[in-house]
Amino acid sequence: MFLSYKDTQNTYDISGHKGLPEHYPVPVVEDMLFYIQRNQNSNTVVYKINRNCNNRINKSNPFYVFWKQYYKGGKDSEINIIQQKLAYGVEHDIINSETIRMNIISYPEYKIYVNKDENNEFKAISKIDGFWSQLSNVYVFAEERGAFPVVKYLELYGTRLEGGLPCYEKIII
Repeated sequence: MFLSYKDTQNTYDISGHKGLPEHYPVPVVEDMLFYIQRNQNSNTVVYKINRNCNNRINKSNPFYVFWKQYYKGGKDSEINIIQQKLAYGVEHDIINSETIRMNIISYPEYKIYVNKDENNEFKAISKIDGFWSQLSNVYVFAEERGAFPVVKYLELYGTRLEGGLPCYEKIII
């Protein structure tokens, strides 16, 4: 299965074989930056902006990471301390008042820049297949091997900043 993009005049095929199951739900969460889904089940890790009581970004803890548990009716729950320290937690650096560089603990070399767009909303910006893009979601394929799964590949999905085309990259681990 290949990704396709259709507008009123053209159809574009985006290279890459998509592993993300089509039946997986897409979370709808206010201030969501992106989400991660895995082959084990459709439960989803959501990354969103963490705002303070003045509705501004909390600069000491700018991101809220949690599970959307679809096997429990879409209930939200905290990631546990092991998941936070070894897998889904984030590290960040404040670049300026409108830009934060972040990375996910389990993949520190992949940098994501969170900044405001023209509508004053925060977006996750990263390179996908060599193009600066708005990251929408990540799919992780892992094999169960005892206490910790072994990741075989990641798939990055987003939209190119220049031109607005969907983009995709598969990273073999």
